[in-house]
Amino acid sequence: MSTNDNNGNDGEKRTPKLNERILSSLSKRTVAAHPWHDLEIGPEAPKVFNVVVEITKGSKVKYELDKKTGMIKVDRILYSSVVYPHNYGFIPRTLCEDNDPLDVLVLMQEPVLPGCFLRARAIGLMPMIDQVMHMLHL
Repeated sequence: MSTNDNNGNDGEKRTPKLNERILSSLSKRTVAAHPWHDLEIGPEAPKVFNVVVEITKGSKVKYELDKKTGMIKVDRILYSSVVYPHNYGFIPRTLCEDNDPLDVLVLMQEPVLPGCFLRARAIGLMPMIDQVMHMLHL
């Protein structure tokens, strides 16, 4: 198959050369961004802020952020009829009394996959006791 390269040169179809940067990145170990430390709260905070989703709306699986790796891991499975009524996550770069980020319940119609982030705005504050510690949930 021949192609024209817009310079009037007819010739064979060429495969693109791999960029050295791409080759070197393939050979090096890369590290993903840490959702708690590397993601900003957001330029419009505190009105509108970023939320990292840990638990999907309708899920019976409780996920939790692994603070060391930044990955979302399975914490436990709920074996009752209880499901998470909405997406549940945290605000990056925040720290509460329990040494975890500030928890957020995101009221929306669609489920969002764990590890994704979205922008939200606070409509209320819900004090909650969790493992004998007082926590605040937005």
